Parts: sequence; C-alpha cells; structure tokens
Amino acid sequence: MAKNSSDDIPADFFSLLSSLDEPKRQDIEAACTKISFQPRQSVYEQGSAANTVYIVASGLVEAITFSPDGKQSRLVALMSRGDFFGDLAVFTDHPRLATVRTCEASEVLSIEKKAFLGLMRKIPDLGLFFSRILANRLYRTSSEAHHKVYSIDLTGNLQRFDLLTIVQAITGMGHTGELHLHNSANELLGDFFFRKGRVEHARFGHLFGLEAIWQGFIESASEGTFTFRSTEQPSKPFPDDNKIDLESTNLLLEGVGKRDTFQGMPETLRLMEGRLARIAESLDWQNDETRAAAEQIWKLIPEPQPLVDIWRKLNYSAITFLETVMEMGMNGHAELFVDESKLKT
Repeated sequence: MAKNSSDDIPADFFSLLSSLDEPKRQDIEAACTKISFQPRQSVYEQGSAANTVYIVASGLVEAITFSPDGKQSRLVALMSRGDFFGDLAVFTDHPRLATVRTCEASEVLSIEKKAFLGLMRKIPDLGLFFSRILANRLYRTSSEAHHKVYSIDLTGNLQRFDLLTIVQAITGMGHTGELHLHNSANELLGDFFFRKGRVEHARFGHLFGLEAIWQGFIESASEGTFTFRSTEQPSKPFPDDNKIDLESTNLLLEGVGKRDTFQGMPETLRLMEGRLARIAESLDWQNDETRAAAEQIWKLIPEPQPLVDIWRKLNYSAITFLETVMEMGMNGHAELFVDESKLKT
C-alpha cells in the first residue's frame, strides 16, 4: 500500500480505502457512483457550479484553465488512478477553477457534496486524508509564490506519469517553456526546453540532446516530481551542438520504439553488468548509423572495461549504447564478459 514518506497517511484514495475497516469502506463505496467517459470528454467546465467531488478510477484526465476571453489556455495538472479533483470548489462553494477533461477513455467515481461532507464528519481518516492533500497543495502554492515562480503550467508525480506521457502533453498544448524532473531528494534528474511544443534541448543525467530524451523515455518511473514553467529562454544554457531537430510526432513514435526495444533486452544487459573487451585487431565497421558510437566505444576498450563505466564516458543513451555493443559482439569486434553468478536463470 502506498504511503507518504513522513507518516502513515495513504498517498491516494484507493490506498486510503484499503487501509479502512470494512464498515467504513462500505460507507464510502456506497456513496460513490462510477461514470465512464470517452477520450477528450469534459467532466466539468471552468466556471460551472460545484456539487460533486471526483476520483480517477482508471485512465488519465487533465485540468485546464482558460483566460477570461477564452483565447488562451494552460494545462495545470494531469491525474491518474487514485487522484481526486473538484474538492476545493465543493469546500468553498465557489465555481470550478478549471475545466477537467479526459485524455483517454477513463472512469471516475463521483461523490455528491452532501454525502461527501457527511462522510468527512463520520470517518476522521477520510477528513485527515483530504486535509493533508489540501495542505500540501497550499504549501506548494505558497512556496512557488515565495520563490516568485508565477508561470507554472504543469506539475505532477513521476510515479504516476513517465516522461513520454509528460512530453506528449506539453507537445499537445504547443507550449514554450522548461520541464524539470527532480527525485524524492529534490535533486535535478533532467531538464528539457520546449519551443512551441517541440523539444529543442534536453539534459538527462550525463547526457545531452536527443540521446538525453531517449534515456529519459527508457528509464522507469521513480519517486519525484516534474514541473513545467512557461519561459522564453532556458534557465541554464544547453550545448549548441546538441540542439534537437526532430518533429514531435516522430520523436514520440521513435521514443516508444526505443523504450520497447530496451525493455525486451536481457536484464543483465539492461543493468550493464560485465566487462567489454576487444577481440578483433581493428574496427571494420559497415553500419553508418552506429559508426560514430562504435568508434568511440572501441577507443575506450584497449583493455577490458566495466560496461557501465564505458557508457558514462559517452553521450549516448543506454539503448543506443547497448545496441551498438550487441552489434560489436555479433560482428566479432568485441565480447561482453559477465560474472556467471549474475546470469539470470
């Protein structure tokens, strides 16, 4: 069961349900109505009256705010299973602050205002859960204001959304700005600059450019957060020679393919276990697409070297690097030596 790191309050609605005793769980479930939505269908509109709280049961939904004239919009949140929305307007009796609509076929649970407030009074754990989430939202908002960050367009949890999904959302909105990924210790994992919805620059770990994008796509989700801020220029300069010039649709499609290929590799290879060594006297390379990577790897292995150490000296994603290593093995240029005790049976 998912928990917050600081205490035993569940991290999402369904974790809360599983932590309650049977009578309380039945009371909450009896108040919920499941509603199915088609892709791109509105759950409610900005400015509408609020009399219901919603919880995402499946799928993906987004919250969007519109300018008074309706000509400008901002994507402010992505929500998946266990996330809830609509609660603030119910608590305050104010109109909805944003339009919420589905990104894909989704199911949500709805709880009418009267039943919701009754459950809050009857089940203290439910009240504490919603109070904690609201307090965290207020803290983030106050912290952002304190640091004069006034143009945040999109924030979320990396455990719920992988980089490919985040990039797809920003691309769809056509925004110009900077995306930052942080781990649970608030250390920067990567940053990406978008120009009118296209990724122009990327930095992920020790990588830059397109290879940084591929690495971000193939790495599994981890604890941490992502934040997108509208800005005309990156806050930190990127190397000019690693500027990305790939149309967004092709970038996403190619990224999906690379992620799937990486996941299909043997685990020992994905973990970069073993040492790579030359077994040929010279490098006779025929594949133009991987020639540069092969030549750089070749220069680093006059003596056997740990695979991960070689990779960290190169500006290639793990998928590009490992595909080249496999090709070097098939062509008889190099061989990967792995401790037999680490081989998976």
